[in-house]
Amino acid sequence: MLWPVLGGIIFFALGIFIFLKPDLMWKITEEWKFYGTGKPSDLYIKSTKFGGALFAIFGIIIVILPFVLE
Repeated sequence: MLWPVLGGIIFFALGIFIFLKPDLMWKITEEWKFYGTGKPSDLYIKSTKFGGALFAIFGIIIVILPFVLE
């Protein structure tokens, strides 16, 4: 039961990070593809925040699920 809880906490923390810092995620993953000074689009920011929120919710579900299924 320890591994699902740890995995869920990692998923939750990563989801919160992605939700709060979508511009940093863009710098890490996408900036190298642009020549010059590019900035993330509004659609990228919104979709990254949505994905981060889903990731955090998935982490919460992973943490709660072992206790519900016992």
